[in-house]
Amino acid sequence: MLDRDGYSAEGGMAGRDGYCTVGGMSGRDGYCAVGGMLGRDGYCTVGGVSGRDGYWTVGGMSGHDGYCTVGGMSSCDGYCTVGGMSGCDGYCRVGGISGPDGYCTVGGMMGHDGVCAIGGMLGRHGYCTVGCPSCLDRFCTVGGMSCHDGYCTVGGMSDRDGYCTEGGMSGNDSYCKVGGMSWRDGYCTVGGMSGRDGYGTVGGMSGRDGYCRVRYVGL
Repeated sequence: MLDRDGYSAEGGMAGRDGYCTVGGMSGRDGYCAVGGMLGRDGYCTVGGVSGRDGYWTVGGMSGHDGYCTVGGMSSCDGYCTVGGMSGCDGYCRVGGISGPDGYCTVGGMMGHDGVCAIGGMLGRHGYCTVGCPSCLDRFCTVGGMSCHDGYCTVGGMSDRDGYCTEGGMSGNDSYCKVGGMSWRDGYCTVGGMSGRDGYGTVGGMSGRDGYCRVRYVGL
């Protein structure tokens, strides 16, 4: 059936100004729909449903201004989603969910402005998380959890502004933590605990402004 101003309809129904529909239904100004339904100003849908201004959808559904969706659903301005769902302005999503302005997520979930998340969850402005959840504004976490502005955590948890923690927990502004716990502004602790502004402790505990303590406690 061909409606008013429908140029070509084969085996289905074309809406007003629908240029080409094959085996389905095209909405107003739908240029090409094959085996499914095309929404208003949707240019090409194959085997699924396209929303308004969806340019290309294959085997799924595209939302408003979704340029390319394959095998899933794209929301507003999702440029490319493969096998999952992309949120607004998600440029690249493979096998998971991308939030607004999430550029690339692989096998997990990315939050707002997350640039890269692999195998875990990335929060707002978090640049890279691997195999764990990350909090706000942490650049890199591997195998644990990093809080605000923690640049690098490996196998543990870093508090706000902890630059590097390995196998334990680092407090605020602790630059290097290996195999133990560092307090605020402890620069380097190895195998024990450093107090505030303790520069180096090995196998014990350093008090405030204690530069180096080995195997005993106190200053």
